[in-house]
Amino acid sequence: MLLTRDDDRNVPLDERTAIANNNKADLFISLHANGSMRPTTSGASIFCAAFDKDAAQAAAAGGAERLPTFGGGSRDIELVPWDLAQTRHLDRSERFADLLEQQFHDRVPLSSRVIDRAPLRVLESANMPAVLIELGYLTNAEQAKLLASDAFQVTAVQAIYEAIVRFRDAYMAGGTP
Repeated sequence: MLLTRDDDRNVPLDERTAIANNNKADLFISLHANGSMRPTTSGASIFCAAFDKDAAQAAAAGGAERLPTFGGGSRDIELVPWDLAQTRHLDRSERFADLLEQQFHDRVPLSSRVIDRAPLRVLESANMPAVLIELGYLTNAEQAKLLASDAFQVTAVQAIYEAIVRFRDAYMAGGTP
């Protein structure tokens, strides 16, 4: 496990995914607490990246370019714009989101729409399965108190851990989680 931060310093969005990409991470999880203008809004949500349909299809279709290599010869290299790197991992990102929802069920209060897609910059250049988790709303007084409690934090982390283990076991076995 690699944390992009363990204190309150602000790490730019692009740097967060760059850290994961440069360290060849197998999974990217961006963990947050949400806010809303409506103080009654509550519940955890899980987001996968969303892309313009045409751009995503073009990136997913890929296309290799033949480039020269050192020592002679050539090699096919798949070129995908960096801000579309996540497109090739969307299916596995969604599978991981499903596992998270299963583990959160009856343990973490959930929003009415638990899994959603959004064009979130922090996810789009992750070159691995990636999700963003909003654990709850700090603008909801009851939920803010819950989010700050040790018991909730332990429960949420345990649920995330169990989803990771299930995803790893299925992914490493060559199956689909």
